[in-house]
Amino acid sequence: MFKHAPSAAALSLAVVATSAPAASITLVQDQAYAPYMTKDGKAASGIWADVIAEALTRVGGDHEVELQAVPWSRAVNLVESGQAHGLVGTYHKPESRPWIGTYSVAPFTEKVSVYCREGVAQADWSYPQDFKGLTFGNNAGFGTPGAEFFALVEGGLISLQEAPTTEQNLKKMAGGRIDCYVQEQLAVESAINTMGLTGIERVLDTSVEDSMIGFRGSWDDPEAASFIATLDTVLKAMIADGTIDQIIATSVGR
Repeated sequence: MFKHAPSAAALSLAVVATSAPAASITLVQDQAYAPYMTKDGKAASGIWADVIAEALTRVGGDHEVELQAVPWSRAVNLVESGQAHGLVGTYHKPESRPWIGTYSVAPFTEKVSVYCREGVAQADWSYPQDFKGLTFGNNAGFGTPGAEFFALVEGGLISLQEAPTTEQNLKKMAGGRIDCYVQEQLAVESAINTMGLTGIERVLDTSVEDSMIGFRGSWDDPEAASFIATLDTVLKAMIADGTIDQIIATSVGR
């Protein structure tokens, strides 16, 4: 039997067994990636928090699950170092995150695009090669721009400035401090509309990325495989019955 925090939006998600000692499972997400992952006071919030809250009402079993919202770089470190069990909202990054052993079902996909100051880039450019010489922003710790992009940064062919949030990167671009920014469409366009920014355009789309929970490979406790498999079954059901679509629609006000 499960219980979780009364706020549907988020949580310290405490799921408590009544008949046996609970197995404690810690999941971590970003705290500044609206509308997918945010923080409300000390509680995780956003689309992912709502998805997990609903999923845990359906999972069953003897588990205590906590969802924490922290800066993304810290979330990655907590899972890599074994202090947390699952990284919420990760893309499939086997090269940069080899310590992830199992990925969950993807409840939704994210569309990633290049945004630039108006007039800086052209829609027929090839990403990232044609963007050499420009200065990009990035959310600290995000691998969204891709391996080829970071290779150009390492080679000094693209300049990179990192900031903690989407909003900060967009403000820097609107103010002319960076030229371009690679990020998910819904996250960027929601922030642009909320802040009333102008002079920024979507130049081209780079990828469509599955958003998943990445469980660390070193988590080999007896309950690990059972919990991950059961959660996958529940997430598939939530996709099929329209629950995921409804959570997203409610979050973005559609």
